[in-house]
Order: sequence, then structure tokens, then C-alpha cells
Amino acid sequence: KYRGLKMLKFLIFRTDRIGDFIFSRILTESIKKHNPKNTIDFVCSSYNSNYVKNFKDVGKIFILDKYNLRLMMKNLLQINSSNYDYIVILDGKRRSVFFSILLQAKNKIAVLKDFRPKIILRFFFDHFFINSEVNSQFDNFSSIINFLNFRVPKEINYYNNYIFKKNKYPKF
Repeated sequence: KYRGLKMLKFLIFRTDRIGDFIFSRILTESIKKHNPKNTIDFVCSSYNSNYVKNFKDVGKIFILDKYNLRLMMKNLLQINSSNYDYIVILDGKRRSVFFSILLQAKNKIAVLKDFRPKIILRFFFDHFFINSEVNSQFDNFSSIINFLNFRVPKEINYYNNYIFKKNKYPKF
């Protein structure tokens, strides 16, 4: 079924809250359903990284800490050596946009609530969505999935591939 499909490497920025990460599972499920060999790595905050690492389909996790310059430089070098096909900014944070400008990828996609100046987006991103509506994440994810020529899942198990640990709860 997947023979002949090229494996793609994705780096997704999700430095916001855990609930936002869970909702973005729509996109990760679509990426994996398109080709299970696709790899998905995340740029997270230190806050949500402890939760994100419990998903089996998540590869590497990079911490974006704007106060730790050494970690930022280490992540920059490691990410740029990974040859990502897609960098996708889902959190809409300016720090994610500016950090991703320094990153190399074949394609860069951003979802933002509002961003000025737009010339930065046109110059550094292959595709971007500006959506000022707070409750339209599903529409944003569907737009990205359609842009990638993948399918939007009909049903989604938000905890698919989550590693539940006996008598242990994730640290938040």
C-alpha cells in the first residue's frame, strides 16, 4: 500500500499548552496514515515536552527556551543537520517564527493568528495561513493536510500511540 511513497520528515512547532498539542494530533495522525514511515519531531516548551515524549509516534523533541542561548544553538545545529522536508509552525508564536527562519527545510509552513510584517512570511515561508479566529484550529489543520495532499482523518483517537504508565501520571 505504501510502496513507492517517499518517507517524509516533519518538524512541528508546538510550544504552547498540552491541550493544543493533543488537538494537533489530527495533523500527526494524517501524516502517519499517509505513510507510517514518515517521521515527526517536535519543538516544544520545557512545560509540554514531558507530556509529548509519551507518544510513540513522536521522534525527537527539541526544547525551545528563549532564555537558554546554548540550548538554542545546539538545537539549531541538530535540526539543520536533520534535513527536514517540512517545518510546520502550529503554535503561532513569534519566537517560533523567528527561530524557524534560521532553520533549513525543503518547505516551511506557518499558521498564525496575526503577524506583521507579512514580508517576513513571504520571504521565509513557502506557505502560511493567517487566521484571527481562535476556535478554528481544525480548519487550520485541514488546510495544512489538504496542502500536503494528505487525507483528513474521519475519526481521531487523540491518545493513539500514547504510552500509559501504570500508576504514573505525566508531569505537567
